[in-house]
Amino acid sequence: MSNLRKRVKKDERRRTYTVRFNVGDLYIQPPKNIKHWTMSVDERGGYWTRIIKENNRNDAVYWTLRWFSNLIYRIKKRPNSIFHALPIKFADACIEVSDDYDEVVFTRMMKPSLPINRLLPHDKLEEIIELSKGLFKKTTDFTKKGCFTQTKEYKNKAKREFYEKVPNVPYLYINTKNKKYMAKVRIQPQVMEGGVHRYIGCDRYGKEAGEKAGSWKRVHWEHTKGEIVQKRKQKWFRLKSHNVVKAAAEARAIAEEYEKRKSGFYTK
Repeated sequence: MSNLRKRVKKDERRRTYTVRFNVGDLYIQPPKNIKHWTMSVDERGGYWTRIIKENNRNDAVYWTLRWFSNLIYRIKKRPNSIFHALPIKFADACIEVSDDYDEVVFTRMMKPSLPINRLLPHDKLEEIIELSKGLFKKTTDFTKKGCFTQTKEYKNKAKREFYEKVPNVPYLYINTKNKKYMAKVRIQPQVMEGGVHRYIGCDRYGKEAGEKAGSWKRVHWEHTKGEIVQKRKQKWFRLKSHNVVKAAAEARAIAEEYEKRKSGFYTK
């Protein structure tokens, strides 16, 4: 990896980092002509390790990713390379860089795509997931950068914090950062098929109840839950108006463009 930039001397890099290359249950040993990788085995399977020197973890991950991308390019021209037998399609799925200096600090707004937050060791990744309390989860789609990704709760929480409901004004919200108005409008109603909601009868008070005699005491209904065939969808609209009155009128005009569902009928 250090050969990628000859102008930087090794003595100028103060910290050492361990790079782990997971090979899983294949237990394939490094090629004999590559002496900087060593083979080891633990409860997670086989893996290769090597030591690199960099100024910080951000640089260590960056140059590890550069090495990996160059490796993918080189083996295309080398059909007999041993790396063809390894699971090396995505770097975040097979490579880890140690965090011995505790440079990765959890914050609820941390970005998984930043180099310092990528290629996390197994224990550090578990710590981030636990501290997030549902905001982050392990990546399953490695086409996206990062070994962890944001959940729906993360996005919903961000919207709850960034957008504040304007009191007593339908559809209208205000962005707490830039003070711009937004409209939250239902663009697709929820539709259910089947199900029963039928009146059966009621119990009435007797003569001994005095003034309540003859009035309803308890109503009986028959309920059967139907099947949702169309889920409700809502959409955020950025408004042009900066005045609350004009913004409210603009939000109502947008809402009137979409159908509303009331008592099983579509109206405008």
